[in-house]
This record gives sequence, C-alpha cells and structure tokens, in this order.
Amino acid sequence: MRWLERALRASRSLYGECSASVREAKGFRSCLQLSQDFAISRLLKYIPKRFRNRERQVELRNGVKLRYRLNRGDIQGIREVWLEHAYRLAFPISNGVLVDLGANIGLTSVWLAKKYGFAKVIAVEPDPGNAALARKNFDLNGISGKILEAAIGPYDGMTRFQAAEESNLGRLSNEGKLVMSISMRSVLNRYRLSEVDLVKIDIEGGEAALLTGPSEWLCRTKAIIAEFHPDVIDYPALTQLLEHHGFYHIRPGTAFANNMDSFLRSNR
Repeated sequence: MRWLERALRASRSLYGECSASVREAKGFRSCLQLSQDFAISRLLKYIPKRFRNRERQVELRNGVKLRYRLNRGDIQGIREVWLEHAYRLAFPISNGVLVDLGANIGLTSVWLAKKYGFAKVIAVEPDPGNAALARKNFDLNGISGKILEAAIGPYDGMTRFQAAEESNLGRLSNEGKLVMSISMRSVLNRYRLSEVDLVKIDIEGGEAALLTGPSEWLCRTKAIIAEFHPDVIDYPALTQLLEHHGFYHIRPGTAFANNMDSFLRSNR
C-alpha cells in the first residue's frame, strides 16, 4: 500500500500548493497558471522534451511578476521562496546591499529585495539560461542590481560547471562547461562595495571551497543566510569557521519553524 500512501502525500502537497496559489496569485489567469504548473511539475518526466522549459509569467497580489520555465527546478524555487518564505530572516537587517551567490533565476533576490528593501542587489549565477531569466525578473520588478554571469569561488579564474535538467541542481564539477569563476574579493572590488549587509549562499556544495578560501570578505559582511549541503560538505566545520570569524550562528528551526542557517556578525 506504499503507492497509496505516496499518492495521498502527493495529493495533500498539491492541494496545499493550489491553495497557496489562490492566496498569492493575482487574478484568475495567474492563479490557474501557477496551480497548473505545480501539478505538471510532478509529471515532467512523462512530457516530451520539446514542451519543457517554455517560459511563462505570473503576477502576485503584491504586484510582483515572476518569469520562469516549465522546469521542476524553477517551480520548486517558486514554492520554496514565494510560498514557503524559505529566506525569511531571523534578525533585523539594514536595507543596503544584498549579494546573492547562486542566484538561479533571481527568485530569492527579488523576494529579499521586496521584503527587506535592499537598495542594491548583486546576483552571481554561472548558468546562462538562469542568468537570462534573472535579468528578466529584475527588470519586471524594478530591482536595482546587477547580474554577474559567473561561478563564485575562492579565486578568480575558470572552472567547470555541470548544468542539470532541474535548473536548481547545477554545480561545479570536473566535467561540464568552462565558465568564469570570480572571488568575493573581486565582486566587492568590481562594484566598489565597502561592506555587504547580507550575503545569501546556495551554491550546491561549493560553499566549502568559498568559506575555507581567502576570508577578508567576511570582515566586510554583516550577515549571511545559507543553504548548506551536508551530504558533500563538513557542516560542523564550516559553521564553526564562521563563528571563528565573529559570526553568531542562528541554527535552523531555532528562531521559527523553518528558519535557514543564518550568521549575524556579533558585536560582542
């Protein structure tokens, strides 16, 4: 009867997503599109490839417009960022500069900018298709920022990026396409940033190399929110490293039910 249990779980999940679509989407057309895409995302492997990755657009009740593809990764991003508020901050933040590492199609950048009023957003994303959509989402929503098409890393140079069928699962790899790699030091220097109010990190395991590399940028960072990948990194070592650099660690689920790993520079 496991198939029945899985079917019931999927039905409950889809019902919740459709209910959230009704609550968040503006107008019948956007509500229908979003609900339909949540349903289709569960069946994408059965859909011919020529029908996948087609772009669509919805408008939310708060006036935000989201451009995305019929891709499981894009739709999962909408679910996590816009419906579940996965990047809700567990601390107050000043509305200065946000640096989004692993920006994907810009969903988190737009959500954080609209929620917390960041004056400038720098988004770093190595996948050309994702970066192009991020630019569209910035333009649609009047986000003041830059999209840097590169992988973030400890040093400047070139690296290999392995794209994935699901748009949010691409990662650095020994295989894949050569892409530009840029360090946080170069990001800060390129955009003349003396300090950063928030760095968001979701780079599919690349956080280990980034955080154990040159660390002067951490001294110019006020707060970090990160999605760690414990299956490929030493999670305790990285959190202790950030604490060593003067950050207070807010552990998942300790501020509210689903808060993410967060690090706030301590004044003590």
